[in-house]
Amino acid sequence: MKNKIFQTILPTIIGILTVLGLLIIINLILYKGDFLRSGDSEFFKYFVPIATIFAAVFQRTLILPLWGKFKSRNKIWSMTLLQIITLISIVAGLAFGLVFWEPSYGINDLLVISLTGIIAFGVYFICNLFTLRLFDKLLI
Repeated sequence: MKNKIFQTILPTIIGILTVLGLLIIINLILYKGDFLRSGDSEFFKYFVPIATIFAAVFQRTLILPLWGKFKSRNKIWSMTLLQIITLISIVAGLAFGLVFWEPSYGINDLLVISLTGIIAFGVYFICNLFTLRLFDKLLI
């Protein structure tokens, strides 16, 4: 039971904090150090608690069962772990872009937000699965 709690919480927190740092760096580059006064300051205020809750639910319901299947076999649905991460990151990043896109800013804004989402989800899943792998190695 303790292992399931740690496998749910620890990788989620590490992944969220890594993505938060990445998003802050991207905002610092895009807004030249003025991200707290930009329109994204509200996003950062609510990002950590909401994203952590969604990520923990997603971790428990989807990632841990997939991780268990991947450990027993090297492929799931005829895809390797890297292919699954790439597919989920692209789909989730494009959905992220559509949710946060401001149509008045044009199609370039959609592309930038979608690319940021794809990178953020890719980084999250890499950190998450790396933490799960490290956790499994320490337990064995």
